[in-house]
Amino acid sequence: MRSIPVDTTRMTTLVGGAIQPATQQDGTPRRDRNGQPLFNVPVLVVIEGSNPDTLVVRVPGPVAQVPSLTPVRLVGLVARPWSMDGGRSGVSFSAESVQPVSKS
Repeated sequence: MRSIPVDTTRMTTLVGGAIQPATQQDGTPRRDRNGQPLFNVPVLVVIEGSNPDTLVVRVPGPVAQVPSLTPVRLVGLVARPWSMDGGRSGVSFSAESVQPVSKS
Protein backbone atom coordinates (compact mmCIF):
# COMPACT_ATOMS: atom_id res chain seq x y z
CA MET A 1 0.00 0.00 0.00
CA ARG A 2 1.34 3.40 -0.98
CA SER A 3 2.01 5.90 1.84
CA ILE A 4 2.07 9.63 1.20
CA PRO A 5 3.81 11.81 3.83
CA VAL A 6 1.68 14.78 4.92
CA ASP A 7 3.29 18.18 5.53
CA THR A 8 1.77 19.38 8.80
CA THR A 9 3.66 22.69 9.03
CA ARG A 10 0.68 24.78 7.82
CA MET A 11 -1.92 22.88 9.84
CA THR A 12 -3.41 23.46 13.22
CA THR A 13 -4.59 20.15 14.68
CA LEU A 14 -6.83 19.67 17.70
CA VAL A 15 -8.17 16.53 19.34
CA GLY A 16 -11.80 16.29 18.29
CA GLY A 17 -13.18 13.73 20.75
CA ALA A 18 -12.40 10.65 22.81
CA ILE A 19 -9.43 8.52 21.78
CA GLN A 20 -10.66 4.95 21.25
CA PRO A 21 -8.94 1.59 20.75
CA ALA A 22 -9.04 0.49 17.11
CA THR A 23 -10.85 -2.83 16.73
CA GLN A 24 -11.46 -5.49 14.11
CA GLN A 25 -15.04 -6.14 12.96
CA ASP A 26 -15.30 -8.93 15.56
CA GLY A 27 -14.30 -6.52 18.35
CA THR A 28 -10.74 -7.76 18.88
CA PRO A 29 -8.05 -5.07 19.19
CA ARG A 30 -6.14 -4.06 16.06
CA ARG A 31 -2.35 -4.18 16.31
CA ASP A 32 0.46 -2.85 14.15
CA ARG A 33 3.22 -5.00 12.64
CA ASN A 34 5.19 -4.74 15.90
CA GLY A 35 2.28 -5.98 18.01
CA GLN A 36 1.49 -2.55 19.47
CA PRO A 37 -2.23 -1.86 20.03
CA LEU A 38 -3.68 0.78 17.67
CA PHE A 39 -5.87 3.70 18.67
CA ASN A 40 -8.20 5.96 16.67
CA VAL A 41 -7.67 9.65 17.39
CA PRO A 42 -10.37 12.02 16.08
CA VAL A 43 -8.68 15.19 14.88
CA LEU A 44 -9.94 18.60 13.78
CA VAL A 45 -7.60 19.97 11.10
CA VAL A 46 -7.47 23.65 10.19
CA ILE A 47 -5.36 24.81 7.25
CA GLU A 48 -4.83 28.54 6.76
CA GLY A 49 -7.50 30.03 4.52
CA SER A 50 -9.84 27.01 4.50
CA ASN A 51 -12.67 25.48 6.50
CA PRO A 52 -11.82 22.89 9.17
CA ASP A 53 -11.97 19.19 8.35
CA THR A 54 -12.28 16.21 10.64
CA LEU A 55 -10.41 12.96 10.26
CA VAL A 56 -9.46 9.94 12.29
CA VAL A 57 -5.75 9.20 12.67
CA ARG A 58 -4.66 5.70 13.67
CA VAL A 59 -1.73 5.71 16.12
CA PRO A 60 0.14 2.92 17.91
CA GLY A 61 -0.35 2.94 21.67
CA PRO A 62 -0.46 3.40 24.39
CA VAL A 63 -2.01 6.83 23.77
CA ALA A 64 -2.88 9.10 26.69
CA GLN A 65 -6.37 10.56 26.77
CA VAL A 66 -6.18 14.20 25.72
CA PRO A 67 -9.12 16.56 26.31
CA SER A 68 -11.12 17.64 23.26
CA LEU A 69 -9.87 20.78 21.50
CA THR A 70 -6.34 20.32 22.86
CA PRO A 71 -3.78 21.37 20.21
CA VAL A 72 -1.64 18.40 19.17
CA ARG A 73 1.24 17.59 16.86
CA LEU A 74 0.89 14.57 14.55
CA VAL A 75 4.37 13.07 14.24
CA GLY A 76 5.00 11.17 11.00
CA LEU A 77 1.51 11.70 9.55
CA VAL A 78 0.90 9.72 6.37
CA ALA A 79 -2.10 9.28 4.06
CA ARG A 80 -2.89 5.95 2.42
CA PRO A 81 -5.37 5.83 -0.47
CA TRP A 82 -7.43 2.62 -0.56
CA SER A 83 -10.10 1.03 -2.72
CA MET A 84 -12.24 -2.09 -2.50
CA ASP A 85 -14.20 -4.22 -4.91
CA GLY A 86 -17.60 -2.68 -5.38
CA GLY A 87 -16.29 0.83 -5.94
CA ARG A 88 -15.65 1.92 -2.34
CA SER A 89 -12.54 4.04 -1.86
CA GLY A 90 -11.06 6.59 0.47
CA VAL A 91 -7.97 7.73 2.33
CA SER A 92 -6.83 6.50 5.73
CA PHE A 93 -4.45 8.41 7.98
CA SER A 94 -1.87 7.17 10.47
CA ALA A 95 0.88 8.76 12.53
CA GLU A 96 3.79 7.57 14.62
CA SER A 97 2.50 9.50 17.62
CA VAL A 98 0.20 12.29 18.82
CA GLN A 99 1.81 14.86 21.12
CA PRO A 100 0.03 17.67 22.97
CA VAL A 101 1.45 21.07 21.99
CA SER A 102 2.82 22.82 25.05
CA LYS A 103 1.73 26.40 25.54
CA SER A 104 4.82 28.63 25.67
